Amino acid sequence: MEHTPKTVVVEGERRRRRPAISCALCRKRKLRCNRQRPCSNCIRAKAETCVYESHSPGPLASVQNPVGVFFLDAEAPRSAPAPATSQSVSNSSPNESSLSARNHTSNLAAKNLTSPLTPRSQDESITNRSVLEAGKVWSSIHNYCSTEPRSLPQQQQPPAQRTQSPYASPETDFLNQARHITGGAIHFHRDHHLPNSTEPALIRSVTHKTRFFGQSHWINVFQVFKNMFVLNDVHLLEEKSNTYPLLLKCKSLAKVIKAKRNPSWPTIPTRELPERQICDKLIDCYLKTSENIHRILHLPSFKNDYEELWEPGAFPDIAFVVHLKLVLALGSVCYDEEFSLRASAIRWVYEAQTWISEPEFKARLGIQFIQTHILLLLAREAVGVAGDSVWVSAGDLVRRAMHMGLHRDPHHLPKRSLYATQMHRRLWNTILEILLKMSLSSGGPPLISPDDFDTEPPGNFDDDQLMTESSVEKPEAEYTSMSIALALRKTLLARLAVTSFLNDLTSCGTFERTMELDAELRSAYKILVHTLRGFKSRQSTGEASFGPSDLDLRFVDFLMQRHISALHTPYFIPALRQTKYALSRKLAIEATLKIWAAAFPSSAIMSHRHSQGSSPSSPLSSGLGNEDLLTRLSYSAPGFYRIASMQASLLITAELDTQLREEQGLVPGPLRSDFFSVIRESQDCSLRCIKSGETNVKGYLVSCVITSHMEALMRGVDPSDIPPLFRKASEEGMELCVRILEERAGQSQDVGAVDVDEDMGIGMRQQSPDWDFLISDAMFAYNTGLNEPMNWFLSEGTR
Repeated sequence: MEHTPKTVVVEGERRRRRPAISCALCRKRKLRCNRQRPCSNCIRAKAETCVYESHSPGPLASVQNPVGVFFLDAEAPRSAPAPATSQSVSNSSPNESSLSARNHTSNLAAKNLTSPLTPRSQDESITNRSVLEAGKVWSSIHNYCSTEPRSLPQQQQPPAQRTQSPYASPETDFLNQARHITGGAIHFHRDHHLPNSTEPALIRSVTHKTRFFGQSHWINVFQVFKNMFVLNDVHLLEEKSNTYPLLLKCKSLAKVIKAKRNPSWPTIPTRELPERQICDKLIDCYLKTSENIHRILHLPSFKNDYEELWEPGAFPDIAFVVHLKLVLALGSVCYDEEFSLRASAIRWVYEAQTWISEPEFKARLGIQFIQTHILLLLAREAVGVAGDSVWVSAGDLVRRAMHMGLHRDPHHLPKRSLYATQMHRRLWNTILEILLKMSLSSGGPPLISPDDFDTEPPGNFDDDQLMTESSVEKPEAEYTSMSIALALRKTLLARLAVTSFLNDLTSCGTFERTMELDAELRSAYKILVHTLRGFKSRQSTGEASFGPSDLDLRFVDFLMQRHISALHTPYFIPALRQTKYALSRKLAIEATLKIWAAAFPSSAIMSHRHSQGSSPSSPLSSGLGNEDLLTRLSYSAPGFYRIASMQASLLITAELDTQLREEQGLVPGPLRSDFFSVIRESQDCSLRCIKSGETNVKGYLVSCVITSHMEALMRGVDPSDIPPLFRKASEEGMELCVRILEERAGQSQDVGAVDVDEDMGIGMRQQSPDWDFLISDAMFAYNTGLNEPMNWFLSEGTR
């Protein structure tokens, strides 16, 4: 009998078809890994190490590498280290090598997270990128080993073979580990400078996902706090922290509130208006805040049409009704402390947006249409209606105005009436002012230059004079309803130069050019102050019947100081290490304090102006006066004034933090108590925003973290004891926000509203570590929803 031998098939080691992307602990427990080093699950499990295993097909010595070295950072290195020999590589197995590198990387990352918030560590971008991306090299090695030899990408080519274009993109350092708080990696793009250059590598722009911002955007200040937020983000992911579940609950409550507040789209305009008494007060609020600075309306004509509206049997033109409702929406922001007419204001803006979107272009190319377009732009910003970016819409407004010839002076056009000529110049002047403000806040270039228009400034006429063709322009020294706008117009070119210098793509100015622009801006500001003080003094002595109010002067000073602060902010962080730029640091802080004082005149920093018998109170803890409308704008309207106030508080926080860390000596030195007052008042302002109807609580969460951090530094708390303070402050802040939103959601509940408990369970596990969806993409939008680039910080509007 023939014996047939058995064939034994010995299977080779089974190889994983794709590289492991989760750490060993998460793979073993079948948990979702967030791929951080250490990951959130290892942090909660208090594991000693967070290991990412490498499944390479063979020893590293067999890798064919034309250069002979693997960079830990593909973009950062300037010179390659000595190539590793095969003997040194073969002494350790691939798994041992990968484990060693992973453990080393985890230790470096952990050390980086607990490092203090020092300016020196903030600019070490190459080191930070190496730590953050060190783990990525092992998966790239594995992929490289499994393929045939090929040419290296440009980043890995030898220095001799690499060509550098003069327009090459600058190096970036980025905040990647706090993506749960920031909504994704934030890249700070810096200049390339020659080796012998004395200029610092300034941050010229910032990108977040698909968005790009210039130097005037407030997010540039965010780099000062990046280590703080990385540390806070990691500790908030611990199992015992209840911050993110509370934040999730606030998100669900916000959906309920907005579902009731926002009307359906499109919203057909109606002729329904509030009671006459309410309308009168809303118009008065608008005239005291917007109209004195941005001349849009011809008040006699507007008041005549408004009076006819209330006559019995009146059937007004729908165009005027839309026009009027936008004025009411702008006035409603300052109507009361709680912004009680927010829902009505949103509906009025929706109606205006529906009406202006109708495809009737040619029939609407008139003064009233461009007035409505300007009012809509301002109302969208002030009320916070979701939609296109305000900065983008401002470009559309400019082009419509140019299509109508507003950029061309009436002297070069067919002869027209005095009214048409002056309204032509007034509206173009207002458009330029709005464009500058929105460019400054959004970090976008103004996209206009003095060569693009030749329209002269408007004349010094009162509105009543425009109805008579023979009217003569009043002297410049005589105060009229146009005096403030004309005084600001004289500073327009200086402010336009500053905005272009900060945000234009090709702007790579030096510190010397910064100081030249500062001199020009201050010279123009000096003339402005002299002019407005002259009007005020003549009014106080009885020489003039009326003049600018204190509120008007605060609006003007707020605007000018915002430009000064934006000009010097890029050099604020370099000035923390180089005394050459100390002047910019000083000027930036002075400007931000003046911004805060203009927005909140009852602030503690103005205590020297209060009477000795009364103690100053927080501007947000006590009731507001009837005339304190700028303060209401600073917390009720998610636009220019709130953004500038918030950025001022961030700069002051950075300055106080630097002073605390630089303090040396046996005896503690005196600190600026006014700085800490601004920090505490900023937290009160964030809470006041929520009480006035804001549904986003992330701004208040960040302010709670910053305040607790600064209090800990002032008390000399050990750095290892600060994270628990972060956690406590954030949890207490979120619990307070939940109570406020629950009360507001209860007031707005109806049959069609979304159920909070049911909505919270959709698509989200309570302990999932991936919290990116909580952070609105609009955080860094130019003004998504017209909440300006602060949507992430102060609004729930999303794209």
